[in-house]
Amino acid sequence: MLSADEITGDYVLQDIATGLQFPKAMTILPSGEVLIAERDGFLTLISSDSRQARFALDLPDLYTEGQGGVLDVLPINDELLISYSKGSDDSNALAVVLAQFSTETGAAQVVPVYEVQDTKDTPVHYGGKLLALTTGGYLVTTGDGFDYREKAQLPSSHLGKIIGFTLSGAPLNSPSFDDNPYIYSYGHRNPQGLVYGADGNIYQHEHGPDGGDELNLIVKGANYGWPVVTRGKDYSGANISPFTSYQGMTEPLINWTPSIAPSSMAVYSHDAFPLLTDAFLITSLKAKKLFAVKASKNETGKAMFNVYPIINQLNTRLRDVKVDANGDILVLTDGADSRLIRVSPKP
Repeated sequence: MLSADEITGDYVLQDIATGLQFPKAMTILPSGEVLIAERDGFLTLISSDSRQARFALDLPDLYTEGQGGVLDVLPINDELLISYSKGSDDSNALAVVLAQFSTETGAAQVVPVYEVQDTKDTPVHYGGKLLALTTGGYLVTTGDGFDYREKAQLPSSHLGKIIGFTLSGAPLNSPSFDDNPYIYSYGHRNPQGLVYGADGNIYQHEHGPDGGDELNLIVKGANYGWPVVTRGKDYSGANISPFTSYQGMTEPLINWTPSIAPSSMAVYSHDAFPLLTDAFLITSLKAKKLFAVKASKNETGKAMFNVYPIINQLNTRLRDVKVDANGDILVLTDGADSRLIRVSPKP
């Protein structure tokens, strides 16, 4: 097994933006500019020479308490798909909207696309990660709302699910559940990462409770177990479930106990760091490290996943990760006065 130092070789860290306010997600635009979504309803555009332009978002009923706020952005030509939490302390939910976008003027003409119909009175566990399907349509992750974890197992609820939808707000064709055609998969707790792997399959990671963070291979219609199955415990130390596996429920590819609090994920499809090619890059909030996950096979041909902490000296919560056209890794830190950091091979 390779060491973490062998995976990356020597590299250079460079701040390319500072002073960011509670960033939640970023995307790299076709122009190479980086667009960062901030919790309190702002977009910050970072140019190639590190200049910043900040735009306010006009999001209906934006709710920013707890883990809420703007959650993710996904560019679609001259539009942006945006996930965010809306409502109040007593009644809030995840929503997805579509907005016109210009790098000169920001976002405008916000149109509702999808909203979780289960409202809740907890400001946590929204999910909100977006993915464009290669077959058409989109996915968004939804959290279980913390106090509503049993709903993750109910096909009648949109909490604790991966939801499939079109830009018109309709569910995807060929639903897994005729009575609730929006549900793509279920049994999730607080899913944060959602990407296509190098093999063309969809992968997701999610927060467990105290332990039990997971990396999953997502299959349409599958049940991922929460809260019937978990390797984590409640924050009080009490057992949540006696089961770590259960018939008909899909087991994770990786379990992290103790928790690392995975926050986002990208696939490294470049050769600037040759030993990272096709690896998953995963940021973490609790572990404060950037991890690489590489797939291999054992002597019997069974798939194995090796985890490497490749960037561990930042000593701060890491919120998001992307790979630019040069193969450099962009890492976004979390919280007030955050940074966007470029990781590039040492010349």
